Amino acid sequence: MLTQDNETPVKNQPLPGYSTPPVLEVVAGVQFSPLAKLQTRHLGGFCERARKDFPITRDMPPLVDVPETPSIEFLALPPLRRVFILSEDENYVVQLQDTRFNFNWKRVKPDDPYPRYGTVFAKFQENWGAFSDYVEFENLGPIIPKRYELIYVNHIELKGQNFSRELQAKVKMFNWDRVDPEFLPAPNSVSGVWQFQMPDSKGTLGANLSHAKRPDGRDLLVLNMGCSGPASSQYSMKDWFNTAHEWIVRGFTDLTTSEAHKEWGRIS
Repeated sequence: MLTQDNETPVKNQPLPGYSTPPVLEVVAGVQFSPLAKLQTRHLGGFCERARKDFPITRDMPPLVDVPETPSIEFLALPPLRRVFILSEDENYVVQLQDTRFNFNWKRVKPDDPYPRYGTVFAKFQENWGAFSDYVEFENLGPIIPKRYELIYVNHIELKGQNFSRELQAKVKMFNWDRVDPEFLPAPNSVSGVWQFQMPDSKGTLGANLSHAKRPDGRDLLVLNMGCSGPASSQYSMKDWFNTAHEWIVRGFTDLTTSEAHKEWGRIS
């Protein structure tokens, strides 16, 4: 494990924290073995059970599953729609389909405070438990997790006019000065993907950096940090998500600059 100047292993040091992190959205998800008995009416039944906390519903196209091994599947019926059920303020979303359960927190208003990982994960566990109980109550078959996923979507504002300079001041993943070009001008957009192996065969951490523009024309960096890995009897669901959270937080800190950390109010 990497060490810092005081030779204390990084894993034994407190996780970095930020008073105003640029987090726009957090997604915790489980991909599970198909529930062959699950019908549209069952999704509706669960929505009705959750109506008190999630009164808003929306239909969405289903997500494509990540296979453990390449395969060809012939479907007798088209896949069920993915159902969104949302809290009144739309900050929290449960996503349901026949092979997936996702739980989201999303900033809807600019002043919505990020509730922190502990709160989001507790709500994820609560609602995953409610869905698992419903599957058992309706006798839809055993619900067997296959993969876990944790994603943080960060929107990093760029306030200046010099795109490449401000980009370089925010993320270490980009250093135009070291290119020292003889011909090319500084770039006016960027896109990149990095992938890192997590320990104990728990999966991978991916960092995806892209450039976007706000409706008012201002530049924006989108930094997605996401872990994905297999469910296993070697560790619990909670253990996997705790590992993923640590990798995302420490990875985000490694890939962004101390100048940006000051702007976001780094605490530890």
